[in-house]
Amino acid sequence: MKKKLAPFILGLGLVSLAACSNDSEENTDSASTEEGEVEFGDVLATSDAGEITSDDVLNQIGTNQVANQTFQLVLDQVLTDKYSEEINMDELNDQIDAEIEQYGGEDNFQMMLQQSQPGMTVDAYKQQRVSNALNDLYFADYFEITDEEAFDSVRKASHILISFGEEGEQAAEGKDAEEPLTKEEAKAQADDLKAQLDDGADFGELATEHSDDTGSAQQNGDLGYVSEGQMVEEFETALFGLEPGEISEPVESQFGYHIILNEDASLEDTPAEELRTIKTQIVNQNIQEDPQAALQGYRDLMEEYNVSFENEEIQTYIEDTFLNADEALENAQQEDASSEEESEGAPTEENAEEEEAAETDESEEADSEEDAQ
Repeated sequence: MKKKLAPFILGLGLVSLAACSNDSEENTDSASTEEGEVEFGDVLATSDAGEITSDDVLNQIGTNQVANQTFQLVLDQVLTDKYSEEINMDELNDQIDAEIEQYGGEDNFQMMLQQSQPGMTVDAYKQQRVSNALNDLYFADYFEITDEEAFDSVRKASHILISFGEEGEQAAEGKDAEEPLTKEEAKAQADDLKAQLDDGADFGELATEHSDDTGSAQQNGDLGYVSEGQMVEEFETALFGLEPGEISEPVESQFGYHIILNEDASLEDTPAEELRTIKTQIVNQNIQEDPQAALQGYRDLMEEYNVSFENEEIQTYIEDTFLNADEALENAQQEDASSEEESEGAPTEENAEEEEAAETDESEEADSEEDAQ
């Protein structure tokens, strides 16, 4: 949704606020006020024509944007206090730094951010990741998702994929490319591999040698923890029907034939980070099914911490946008519906080309009729 719910993002980090300042360089674990920070009423510039104060800038930015930023900062402050003993900021920052290094360093990462989210800075991205982690913890608690529930909702899977294609089709470009297997040939190879597994062959070794899923083949066929809705239906149905340690018969999907192993995993052996990721996926699904739950969660959190907003306009905006769930969702749906109605029939490049083509056809038909006469 856009409009009233525009600040919400349902994604990897579950619920985050897109309205958080892209220029913020603060970290949520920093509680001290740094020397040189701008305060309300500060004079920022002078001239013979007068003064410019921080209040002038805030007024120029607009109440809604200030309210969004206010809510984000309050939320981060409250969640940091609530989960200060459960979130390891040093570990999280190390993970973020490692992610940035995977993209070739901060400069390359900044370029990538500008392409995907214009205006986003590396510092703002770090702040957003911290906010996401805090929100993840809160909503996992709010929906009372236990480690047991998270573990029971997934399967630790490995697979061997034998793909097939149409006759005459090439699997890759270049002189070394070979025609892919036909469907019958792929099925025969998958059956042969399953027979080898039944005779005691090592699953990982066969996956490394034969699987056409090159990514998982490099990991002995390991796909990690798979949740419902993550894979194609045929794969998922087979996987969740297997007992721990059981290997499926070849399963056909649009990608080929899969031989699937439901790893004999246990909750005790599942890394805490993996459980947090699984919980985030569950919460994400819950909120997609019932968006009001997220707004109600924020309202309950504000009440728990006795949060009040001193500026009346900011308070009204935050209540309508974030805290009064029914009203906020209803307004957002109404505004989105109005926006869609306004956009219907609006000229687009494609429509313009079709109209131009139609006019050309009509002109040609008229010329033909004149020639015939």
